[in-house]
Amino acid sequence: MAVNGGAKAAERKDGMTELQKNILRIIQRRFPVATRPYAELAAELAASETDVLEAVRRLADDGIIRRIGAVFEAARLGYVSTLAAAQVPAERLEAFVARLNALPGVSHNYGRRHRLNVWFTLTVRHEESIARILDDLQAGFDLETIHSLPSIRRFKIRVEFDPDRSPPNASGPVEDAGESDRGLREPACRAGEPAAVFTDDQKELVRRLQNGLDITTNEPFAAVAAVAHMDPDQVLRQINRWQADGTIRRFGASLRHERIGYTANGMAVFALEPARIEAAGRRLVGYRSVSHCYQRPLAAGWPYNLFAMTHCRSEEQLQQTVREMAERIRPRAYEVLVTQAEYKKTSVKYFEPEQGNHDG
Repeated sequence: MAVNGGAKAAERKDGMTELQKNILRIIQRRFPVATRPYAELAAELAASETDVLEAVRRLADDGIIRRIGAVFEAARLGYVSTLAAAQVPAERLEAFVARLNALPGVSHNYGRRHRLNVWFTLTVRHEESIARILDDLQAGFDLETIHSLPSIRRFKIRVEFDPDRSPPNASGPVEDAGESDRGLREPACRAGEPAAVFTDDQKELVRRLQNGLDITTNEPFAAVAAVAHMDPDQVLRQINRWQADGTIRRFGASLRHERIGYTANGMAVFALEPARIEAAGRRLVGYRSVSHCYQRPLAAGWPYNLFAMTHCRSEEQLQQTVREMAERIRPRAYEVLVTQAEYKKTSVKYFEPEQGNHDG
């Protein structure tokens, strides 16, 4: 079975074994792309392959691991994406969310505490489809405001949650805490990277990888190869090539962070003069609590151009952390859009047959 984070999972902030915690620390960053990945993890952790596989299964059953698999770079696959924000009246919210969740191009959809109360990502094949879809949504639900806020510059994508450490932290950024400054060294990514060309076999492999690995076997890549009608070694070589050229941004585990105590998150948004955005973004990526940091465009009635998704163990800590960020980067204005509901969170479905209607 693929990891899907069973509904029976209970809230779980502690009680994990040290082996489970150590596994989580590793596989969020990198899951071994190898014939027997759990054996490689076992060697690194001085444990048995059986114990590591059982620990991963338990973490999935408890809903802590949401999925283990590839995170693809949409532009490399020939797709375009945007972050969209809508102002949706309460009486239309349920229907609007249902409509969004039915769109295959919507992978993430959240309710946030703000006038713009619904935020979602939209990934499609053609740029013009974004405007058409958003126009249809605005007209269909008679919305006052809906914005498209695509990435102009990416400063950071690194989603890593330590099961022990208080996030990253309310008292300062990485460099103030004496930690590694690897986040500050992460190169910013600009739009415009050319799309790669994919064979039918490669497209099929993308389809198989995007759904996550089967964790009932100690040879999960052989299982992928079997359904993709490929040789297992060919699958491993292709994944490694895609990691090297940036087609796969990360191959690892995605967690339900609230189940290990990260119960408060929000999108911190800052209004800055264009000339100050790069320096401010470089400062924000040093915070361990910041998982995503982007420059995005302004919009009518929306003065913010630097976004930092921030995760903490309480709203008090969240608000304090963002206040400290603001003190460091001195924006003209800032807000914290606290997440109140997760309506949808899944991987983007690339090269799916039904995507003939994906953009319409």
